[in-house]
Amino acid sequence: MIKIGTEGEALLARKLNDIEKRQLPFATAMALNRTAQDVKAAEVKAMKADFDRPTRFTLNSLFIKPAKKNSLEAVVWVKDYASKAAAPTAWLLPEVMGGNRKAKRSESLLSSRGILPSGKALMPGKGAKLDGHGNVSRGFMQKILSGLGAQGDKHANSTDSKRSAGNQRRFFVLGKGASAVGIAERTGKASINVLLAFGKAPSYDSLLDFYGIAGRVVRSELPRHGRDALREAVLSAK
Repeated sequence: MIKIGTEGEALLARKLNDIEKRQLPFATAMALNRTAQDVKAAEVKAMKADFDRPTRFTLNSLFIKPAKKNSLEAVVWVKDYASKAAAPTAWLLPEVMGGNRKAKRSESLLSSRGILPSGKALMPGKGAKLDGHGNVSRGFMQKILSGLGAQGDKHANSTDSKRSAGNQRRFFVLGKGASAVGIAERTGKASINVLLAFGKAPSYDSLLDFYGIAGRVVRSELPRHGRDALREAVLSAK
Protein backbone atom coordinates (compact mmCIF):
# COMPACT_ATOMS: atom_id res chain seq x y z
CA MET A 1 0.00 0.00 0.00
CA ILE A 2 1.28 3.43 -0.98
CA LYS A 3 0.18 6.38 1.02
CA ILE A 4 0.73 9.88 -0.33
CA GLY A 5 0.55 12.59 2.27
CA THR A 6 0.98 16.32 2.04
CA GLU A 7 4.69 15.93 1.37
CA GLY A 8 3.94 13.65 -1.56
CA GLU A 9 1.27 16.07 -2.86
CA ALA A 10 3.71 18.98 -2.68
CA LEU A 11 6.33 16.95 -4.55
CA LEU A 12 3.78 16.05 -7.25
CA ALA A 13 2.68 19.70 -7.51
CA ARG A 14 6.30 20.84 -7.93
CA LYS A 15 6.89 18.15 -10.55
CA LEU A 16 3.76 19.14 -12.47
CA ASN A 17 4.73 22.77 -12.26
CA ASP A 18 8.14 21.94 -13.76
CA ILE A 19 6.49 20.07 -16.62
CA GLU A 20 4.12 22.97 -17.31
CA LYS A 21 7.01 25.42 -17.40
CA ARG A 22 8.97 23.18 -19.75
CA GLN A 23 6.00 22.61 -22.06
CA LEU A 24 4.64 26.17 -21.92
CA PRO A 25 6.36 27.48 -25.11
CA PHE A 26 5.13 24.47 -27.10
CA ALA A 27 1.60 24.82 -25.70
CA THR A 28 1.56 28.57 -26.35
CA ALA A 29 2.59 28.11 -29.98
CA MET A 30 -0.10 25.44 -30.40
CA ALA A 31 -2.77 27.72 -28.93
CA LEU A 32 -1.71 30.66 -31.10
CA ASN A 33 -1.80 28.57 -34.28
CA ARG A 34 -5.23 27.12 -33.50
CA THR A 35 -6.52 30.62 -32.83
CA ALA A 36 -4.99 31.84 -36.10
CA GLN A 37 -6.89 29.12 -37.96
CA ASP A 38 -10.10 30.32 -36.29
CA VAL A 39 -9.36 33.92 -37.27
CA LYS A 40 -8.75 32.95 -40.90
CA ALA A 41 -11.97 30.92 -41.03
CA ALA A 42 -13.95 33.84 -39.56
CA GLU A 43 -12.46 36.28 -42.11
CA VAL A 44 -13.37 33.98 -45.01
CA LYS A 45 -16.90 33.62 -43.64
CA ALA A 46 -17.19 37.43 -43.49
CA MET A 47 -15.96 37.76 -47.08
CA LYS A 48 -18.70 35.41 -48.23
CA ALA A 49 -21.28 37.52 -46.41
CA ASP A 50 -19.96 41.01 -47.20
CA PHE A 51 -18.65 40.65 -50.76
CA ASP A 52 -20.70 40.20 -53.93
CA ARG A 53 -20.00 36.69 -55.23
CA PRO A 54 -16.36 36.51 -54.10
CA THR A 55 -14.12 34.34 -56.26
CA ARG A 56 -12.20 31.35 -54.96
CA PHE A 57 -9.06 33.44 -55.52
CA THR A 58 -10.44 36.05 -53.11
CA LEU A 59 -11.45 33.48 -50.50
CA ASN A 60 -7.96 31.95 -50.69
CA SER A 61 -6.18 35.31 -50.40
CA LEU A 62 -5.19 35.00 -46.73
CA PHE A 63 -2.19 33.19 -45.28
CA ILE A 64 -1.02 32.14 -41.83
CA LYS A 65 2.54 32.46 -40.60
CA PRO A 66 2.56 29.97 -37.73
CA ALA A 67 4.03 30.53 -34.30
CA LYS A 68 6.94 28.40 -33.12
CA LYS A 69 8.33 27.60 -29.68
CA ASN A 70 11.07 30.19 -30.16
CA SER A 71 8.83 32.71 -31.94
CA LEU A 72 5.53 33.05 -30.14
CA GLU A 73 3.62 35.04 -32.72
CA ALA A 74 1.12 33.82 -35.30
CA VAL A 75 0.20 36.09 -38.22
CA VAL A 76 -2.96 36.11 -40.35
CA TRP A 77 -2.69 38.50 -43.28
CA VAL A 78 -3.32 39.10 -46.97
CA LYS A 79 -0.99 37.49 -49.51
CA ASP A 80 1.32 39.92 -51.31
CA TYR A 81 2.07 37.59 -54.21
CA ALA A 82 0.20 35.88 -57.05
CA SER A 83 1.00 34.04 -60.25
CA LYS A 84 0.07 35.95 -63.43
CA ALA A 85 -2.33 38.24 -61.58
CA ALA A 86 -2.32 41.21 -59.23
CA ALA A 87 -1.42 40.27 -55.66
CA PRO A 88 -4.41 40.19 -53.27
CA THR A 89 -2.92 43.10 -51.31
CA ALA A 90 -3.60 45.31 -54.35
CA TRP A 91 -7.37 44.88 -54.30
CA LEU A 92 -8.30 43.34 -50.94
CA LEU A 93 -6.54 45.82 -48.65
CA PRO A 94 -8.68 48.74 -49.90
CA GLU A 95 -11.69 46.70 -48.76
CA VAL A 96 -10.07 46.51 -45.31
CA MET A 97 -8.47 49.95 -45.03
CA GLY A 98 -10.59 51.93 -47.48
CA GLY A 99 -9.02 54.08 -50.20
CA ASN A 100 -8.15 53.65 -53.86
CA ARG A 101 -7.82 50.25 -55.48
CA LYS A 102 -4.42 49.58 -57.01
CA ALA A 103 -4.20 48.91 -60.74
CA LYS A 104 -4.99 45.43 -61.98
CA ARG A 105 -2.47 43.65 -64.18
CA SER A 106 -4.57 44.32 -67.30
CA GLU A 107 -4.79 48.02 -66.40
CA SER A 108 -1.03 48.25 -65.90
CA LEU A 109 -0.41 46.58 -69.27
CA LEU A 110 -2.79 48.94 -71.08
CA SER A 111 -1.34 51.97 -69.30
CA SER A 112 2.21 50.97 -70.26
CA ARG A 113 1.12 50.92 -73.93
CA GLY A 114 -0.46 54.36 -73.65
CA ILE A 115 -3.96 52.94 -74.15
CA LEU A 116 -5.48 53.49 -70.70
CA PRO A 117 -5.25 57.17 -69.66
CA SER A 118 -3.57 58.04 -66.36
CA GLY A 119 -5.87 57.83 -63.35
CA LYS A 120 -8.43 55.70 -65.19
CA ALA A 121 -9.59 52.15 -64.51
CA LEU A 122 -11.38 49.49 -66.56
CA MET A 123 -15.15 49.09 -66.22
CA PRO A 124 -17.15 46.32 -67.96
CA GLY A 125 -19.14 47.55 -70.95
CA LYS A 126 -22.43 46.17 -72.23
CA GLY A 127 -20.64 43.85 -74.65
CA ALA A 128 -18.22 42.36 -72.11
CA LYS A 129 -18.29 38.65 -71.42
CA LEU A 130 -18.61 38.25 -67.66
CA ASP A 131 -17.97 35.20 -65.53
CA GLY A 132 -20.18 33.95 -62.71
CA HIS A 133 -18.67 36.51 -60.33
CA GLY A 134 -19.49 39.51 -62.50
CA ASN A 135 -15.92 40.04 -63.74
CA VAL A 136 -14.65 40.14 -67.32
CA SER A 137 -13.64 36.54 -68.03
CA ARG A 138 -9.89 35.93 -67.99
CA GLY A 139 -9.84 34.33 -71.43
CA PHE A 140 -11.76 37.19 -73.03
CA MET A 141 -9.49 39.77 -71.41
CA GLN A 142 -6.46 37.93 -72.81
CA LYS A 143 -7.96 38.16 -76.31
CA ILE A 144 -8.51 41.90 -75.92
CA LEU A 145 -4.95 42.49 -74.67
CA SER A 146 -3.54 40.34 -77.44
CA GLY A 147 -5.56 42.13 -80.12
CA LEU A 148 -4.32 45.49 -78.86
CA GLY A 149 -0.71 44.32 -78.61
CA ALA A 150 -0.71 44.87 -74.86
CA GLN A 151 0.25 41.43 -73.57
CA GLY A 152 3.24 41.32 -71.27
CA ASP A 153 4.69 38.48 -73.36
CA LYS A 154 5.22 39.85 -76.87
CA HIS A 155 4.77 36.36 -78.34
CA ALA A 156 1.19 36.33 -76.96
CA ASN A 157 0.23 39.42 -78.95
CA SER A 158 -1.60 39.23 -82.27
CA THR A 159 1.09 40.17 -84.77
CA ASP A 160 1.27 37.39 -87.34
CA SER A 161 -1.02 35.19 -89.45
CA LYS A 162 -4.35 35.99 -91.01
CA ARG A 163 -6.16 35.04 -87.81
CA SER A 164 -4.02 37.39 -85.75
CA ALA A 165 -4.46 40.20 -88.24
CA GLY A 166 -8.21 39.70 -88.00
CA ASN A 167 -7.99 39.82 -84.23
CA GLN A 168 -6.12 43.12 -84.45
CA ARG A 169 -8.88 44.59 -86.60
CA ARG A 170 -11.54 43.19 -84.24
CA PHE A 171 -10.53 45.20 -81.15
CA PHE A 172 -9.84 48.92 -81.11
CA VAL A 173 -9.65 51.89 -78.75
CA LEU A 174 -12.42 54.49 -78.73
CA GLY A 175 -10.59 57.81 -78.83
CA LYS A 176 -6.92 58.67 -78.52
CA GLY A 177 -4.58 59.49 -75.67
CA ALA A 178 -6.16 61.23 -72.69
CA SER A 179 -9.49 61.46 -74.54
CA ALA A 180 -9.82 57.66 -74.97
CA VAL A 181 -13.06 56.41 -73.42
CA GLY A 182 -12.97 52.66 -73.85
CA ILE A 183 -12.29 49.54 -75.89
CA ALA A 184 -14.72 48.12 -78.44
CA GLU A 185 -14.94 45.28 -80.94
CA ARG A 186 -16.21 45.33 -84.49
CA THR A 187 -19.17 42.98 -84.93
CA GLY A 188 -20.11 44.02 -88.46
CA LYS A 189 -19.44 46.61 -91.13
CA ALA A 190 -21.35 49.28 -89.23
CA SER A 191 -21.79 47.79 -85.73
CA ILE A 192 -19.61 47.63 -82.64
CA ASN A 193 -19.79 46.37 -79.06
CA VAL A 194 -18.34 48.42 -76.22
CA LEU A 195 -16.40 45.92 -74.12
CA LEU A 196 -14.59 48.09 -71.60
CA ALA A 197 -15.10 51.67 -70.51
CA PHE A 198 -12.40 53.88 -69.02
CA GLY A 199 -13.72 55.33 -65.78
CA LYS A 200 -12.41 56.97 -62.63
CA ALA A 201 -10.34 54.60 -60.50
CA PRO A 202 -12.63 53.29 -57.74
CA SER A 203 -12.27 54.34 -54.12
CA TYR A 204 -13.69 52.12 -51.39
CA ASP A 205 -15.01 52.55 -47.91
CA SER A 206 -13.86 49.88 -45.48
CA LEU A 207 -16.10 46.88 -46.16
CA LEU A 208 -14.33 44.02 -44.39
CA ASP A 209 -13.91 44.58 -40.62
CA PHE A 210 -10.70 42.55 -40.64
CA TYR A 211 -9.25 43.76 -37.35
CA GLY A 212 -12.57 43.76 -35.51
CA ILE A 213 -13.27 40.18 -36.55
CA ALA A 214 -9.77 39.06 -35.56
CA GLY A 215 -10.00 40.78 -32.18
CA ARG A 216 -13.31 39.16 -31.32
CA VAL A 217 -12.07 35.69 -32.27
CA VAL A 218 -8.84 36.08 -30.28
CA ARG A 219 -10.70 37.21 -27.15
CA SER A 220 -13.19 34.38 -27.50
CA GLU A 221 -10.99 31.46 -28.54
CA LEU A 222 -7.41 32.02 -27.32
CA PRO A 223 -8.12 31.32 -23.62
CA ARG A 224 -9.85 28.02 -24.49
CA HIS A 225 -7.09 26.96 -26.88
CA GLY A 226 -4.52 27.92 -24.25
CA ARG A 227 -6.07 25.67 -21.60
CA ASP A 228 -6.50 22.76 -24.02
CA ALA A 229 -3.01 23.07 -25.46
CA LEU A 230 -1.33 23.18 -22.04
CA ARG A 231 -3.26 20.11 -20.89
CA GLU A 232 -2.30 18.22 -24.05
CA ALA A 233 1.33 19.30 -23.75
CA VAL A 234 1.58 18.15 -20.13
CA LEU A 235 -0.02 14.79 -20.91
CA SER A 236 2.35 14.20 -23.83
CA ALA A 237 5.47 15.30 -21.97
CA LYS A 238 8.27 12.72 -21.81
